[in-house]
Amino acid sequence: MRTAPTAGWRVQVGHALAAPVEQPQLWLLGTLSFMLRGGLIILLLPIVVLPTQVEVRLMLGGYLGSNGFTPGFFVGVAAATILSTGLVLVVLYGLARLEAATFAKLSSDPELEIQVRVDPAARVRDLFVVQSLTLITLLLAAVPLAAALGQVTYDEILRPTSAAPIYDRVLAQVMLPLTLLAVALPIVDSVSAAVTRRLLIGKSVGSAVSGSIGTLVRRPIRFLASAAVAWLALAAVVAATDTALGIAWQATRAAFLRTTSIADMLTSTAPLLVAVLLSGVFLSGLAVCGYVAAFRNALWTITSLRR
Repeated sequence: MRTAPTAGWRVQVGHALAAPVEQPQLWLLGTLSFMLRGGLIILLLPIVVLPTQVEVRLMLGGYLGSNGFTPGFFVGVAAATILSTGLVLVVLYGLARLEAATFAKLSSDPELEIQVRVDPAARVRDLFVVQSLTLITLLLAAVPLAAALGQVTYDEILRPTSAAPIYDRVLAQVMLPLTLLAVALPIVDSVSAAVTRRLLIGKSVGSAVSGSIGTLVRRPIRFLASAAVAWLALAAVVAATDTALGIAWQATRAAFLRTTSIADMLTSTAPLLVAVLLSGVFLSGLAVCGYVAAFRNALWTITSLRR
């Protein structure tokens, strides 16, 4: 039984790296997939100004009483949940279409030797089901974190434990459930990716699930190596992009704060230059993240379906 990554696996990683360059459509599809999976929100985090504890309390207004949140708060949460659920369903369907389109492009490359029994577009419904089950699994893994966040945030608003920013205080108290979610995320995503690829070559849902589990059992090192490469590559480019965006945002913010009127902004080139710089860093980072997302898609396809 062979469990260690072989030279063949390293060659497959090379094919996955080259695929978005040889087929630029894969790069575009990867960028769209990255954005729909929440990548756009992650990239915007460095330039989002979080409200202070006082501002959070003002935003809650009459929704927060001495005995906890009022019924109106839960009505608002329910309405927001319904709207967000509809949006999520649209996003999941879009992701299913993107998975099918990406696989169709990859399977058209004769060098990859991927045998396809059905038209990938015909499996969009099954892909939507898999994407939905994946999200449900992740939501279940996030339940402890959500429960802890709600209680800890409520306690810190009413009875602060220190003078540190509220976000630092809350984060320090939810590290355990946050760690559990961080561990569950790559595991669930990797299994979902393997199941998705088998669905796209014509396997049934049951066969795709059993085949993915069988691959994990027979070649665990290879499966884990693919998952590690996929996730470490994404984490590295996202961290680098967020760092660059943070630096560019501080420069942009400082330049605009030095102006006192619109006339100052029109007569000075500094605000315009730093704004262009910030836009360039954001677009460049998005392009790199899109390439890595396309590489991940290609990597899972090649390593899951080729021996």
